[in-house]
Amino acid sequence: MSLVIHNTLTGTNEIFKKSKKSLKMFVCGPTVYGPAHIGHARVEITFDAFARYLREAGYGLTYIQNVTDVDDKIIVAAKAEGVSPVALARQFEKEYMAIMKILRVTSVDRRARASAFIKEIQEQIIRLLQKGYAYETENGVYFEVRKFKEYGALSGQDLDATRPHYRIEPDPKKKDPLDFALWKNTSKDDGISWKSPWGEGRPGWHIEDTAITEKLLGQQYDIHGGGLDLKFPHHEAEIAQQEAASGKKPFVRAWMHVGMVLSAKGEKMSKSLKNFLLVEDFLKKNSVDVLRFMFLSAHYRSPINYSDGLVEQSRAALATISEFLGKLDFVAVSGKAGAISRAISSEIIKCEKLFTVAMDDDFNTPQAIGALFAFMNGQGKSVWILSRAEAVAVRSFLLKKLSVFGLIFKSSAAPASVRALLRKREIARIGKDFAAADAVRVEIAKAGYAVEDTPIGPRIFSLPSTH
Repeated sequence: MSLVIHNTLTGTNEIFKKSKKSLKMFVCGPTVYGPAHIGHARVEITFDAFARYLREAGYGLTYIQNVTDVDDKIIVAAKAEGVSPVALARQFEKEYMAIMKILRVTSVDRRARASAFIKEIQEQIIRLLQKGYAYETENGVYFEVRKFKEYGALSGQDLDATRPHYRIEPDPKKKDPLDFALWKNTSKDDGISWKSPWGEGRPGWHIEDTAITEKLLGQQYDIHGGGLDLKFPHHEAEIAQQEAASGKKPFVRAWMHVGMVLSAKGEKMSKSLKNFLLVEDFLKKNSVDVLRFMFLSAHYRSPINYSDGLVEQSRAALATISEFLGKLDFVAVSGKAGAISRAISSEIIKCEKLFTVAMDDDFNTPQAIGALFAFMNGQGKSVWILSRAEAVAVRSFLLKKLSVFGLIFKSSAAPASVRALLRKREIARIGKDFAAADAVRVEIAKAGYAVEDTPIGPRIFSLPSTH
């Protein structure tokens, strides 16, 4: 089966077959003027897992992100803090990258700063002016939206209805309220500007991304991703700019948009509503695995209503996986000798196929996770009769699939003191001193461990963390 991606632009599925040619993917990265929140994390985790899957499945992939380090929001925030825009952008970029490392977002090949592509940005603006898609005013250069007939196709916007309410970049010199800035003539007092054919200034937001992708990926590439909130006007503007500048369509084969993270009340998380949650605050109470599982257990295009209950569901699911892997660890050491049976091999192959079918179907991670749980449920009924080799095979398979989601499960032996308590309990049990055995079980629990009496002997394991 080939990979199928739902294209937001056309509403149809795009088929990607494996070939010697690598897929090229660009995902909109952060505007670095504040700390990362869980909305950022959802987009990053989604495409990190997607990239991991593509590579694990044998697709070549070049994955690029931008870093918006030139933007009005950065300038405003810098003035409020009394620092330069460059200093503020570097500070929050450093913090953002540190958070991404903690979240195990490791699949991006390059994160390109917009400020490093001023030459390419100006060259693209010059082409748009030469082709009649842009015009100059005393305030800068604008893209003339009416000249690009397909503008609005991605977001399905009624542009005539939108114009009266459009407030971005008000300028009496613009031909249309929807015309967006390619270059802004600004004062050096803003702390960040470059010389240009149109005056001292800085690029508009939208042109930064197309200049970066044209340089690094070409005028056309395979996949463009980002948050759903970027469809209009940002992604709409990207299409208009690149297709107008190059004359080639489509700019991108498939657009992937990640659903928004909503509050428990169903509101979009935003700084203006003061209902957003920073990643660092989430991680004070929860693990990285909980955050990754919470996002990947929903389809990437679906909105997520964030709540404590959703967090608890993710924690419970991870505990179930961890417990099953712990049982396999125990069987791998204490189980019977023997080869891997045809039945076990068949079940692994079956689960592999179901997992792949789900992931190839528009990155259906909840269905893929469901396939893994069904597999674990099936094996859980007979886990104690598995051979050591079978336990190792099942565990290795599960860990490989879970690693696609960036989930980590580590085996950890109980400390010597706890193992000594277990031996003490076994001596009491053999001697039928059950009161003493129960007393030792309590001691083991105080040390953070529990005992399970299984058909192949007592298993000791750590109690689940509340983190």
